Amino acid sequence: MKYYGNNYPPFIQINNTTYLYGKLDLPASKSSSTRAILTASLTPGLSRIKNIASGNNTTTMIDNCKLLGAKFTYDTYGTTVVQGIDIKSIEKKVTFNPGNSGVVLRLLMGIASYLPSSKFITNYHHSLGRRSQLEMVDALKMLNVKCNAIGPEAILPIEIESDRDIGGYTEISCRKSSQFLSGLLYLGAVSKKDLHIKVKDSITAPSMVHTTINNLRKAGISIDYDNDFKNFYTLGKSEFIPSEFNVGADPASTAAILALCTSLNSNVTLNGFFEEELGNGAVINYLIRSGAIITHINESSINIKSDGKQVLAQDFDGSLAPDAVPALAALAAFADGKSTFYNIEHIRYKESDRISDFRKELNKIGVKSEETFDTLTIYGNPNGYKGGVVVDGHFDHGLIMALTTIGLHCEEPLIINEPYHVGQTYPEYFSEIYKLGADVNELKVSAPIPEDV
Repeated sequence: MKYYGNNYPPFIQINNTTYLYGKLDLPASKSSSTRAILTASLTPGLSRIKNIASGNNTTTMIDNCKLLGAKFTYDTYGTTVVQGIDIKSIEKKVTFNPGNSGVVLRLLMGIASYLPSSKFITNYHHSLGRRSQLEMVDALKMLNVKCNAIGPEAILPIEIESDRDIGGYTEISCRKSSQFLSGLLYLGAVSKKDLHIKVKDSITAPSMVHTTINNLRKAGISIDYDNDFKNFYTLGKSEFIPSEFNVGADPASTAAILALCTSLNSNVTLNGFFEEELGNGAVINYLIRSGAIITHINESSINIKSDGKQVLAQDFDGSLAPDAVPALAALAAFADGKSTFYNIEHIRYKESDRISDFRKELNKIGVKSEETFDTLTIYGNPNGYKGGVVVDGHFDHGLIMALTTIGLHCEEPLIINEPYHVGQTYPEYFSEIYKLGADVNELKVSAPIPEDV
């Protein structure tokens, strides 16, 4: 199967597969890449980024940083070289388009609050365009930033005006997403005054906040926090310094490949492995308990072997690795028993509602499941599923990869509608698993689309 990039066919057919073998290079982290791009763009002088991600989140962040005046070139080693800007010099109104990326939107909303005037739009009206930005808008208003958004949930388009006199104190809710906090940390980084940010509730994905903090600290920004990880302090006198960033593997894509290999008879080596955003061992331990044999070859490569015969039903705390939940839930569909994924309300506010939307597609396949507001329970069936249906990925790379794992076990082909949204983080996904032996191919004829897709 060829690599389609962003030119995928309208349907991908997933066929029953028994064995995976080979090697692949894991895609780079969208979370680390987007932050490195933005940090480098805000740094006067030259910064370098190694192993930058190739997905839509990355290209979208680059395109928006170019609007700020940042310039991007590539050296002979494939390193991205960024000529950054002094944000204080920007006087014009900037119109940002984050595409379908929540992280790009929220990080840039922080930066935009230090611009005189800006606007945010999107072409993804049924995905990002429906997601609430109320928490961020409320926090910015506490800092006297003017924000105009649509409706009580503060959806796009959003216009922002600022007098650049940013500092003092604000509060943020991170119950739905930690990206709001990361955006405010970027605002504190560019502000010339000290900023105190208090989290009013709980942080759903603390590992992502650590990624933001580590990124900014590497570029010279002073950020402190208390022992409870509730109060955050940026120092106004901090200055950005040119830096070099080395991006690790993408957590959603890595979890999807690992879960896929665990579910089948496999012997696969993965290069570019990076565990920090996978709950620092939580996902790997889950897969090992599920039956996989995972061996560290070196600090950045692992080998995974599985017979794919007996998957252990087990629960998982989704706050440890939110992006891994769909992938692990797909694996749990073949376990002998009940698996509950808990502390996952925040995954309802991703590219899709990764609980209800995912269950909608699972029901089509015949996977029995239940949900509460912050849990997803999967009742596994070791015998697999019939398949022979069309499912929809709901604009969500995480759901598309999870549905693929299930489809490879179905008796009859599973057809995925609009598979190109996998390009949000992993454009090469289908071509890479095809090389390992997965029977996936472009559907040559038009597929019937159910009315509820």
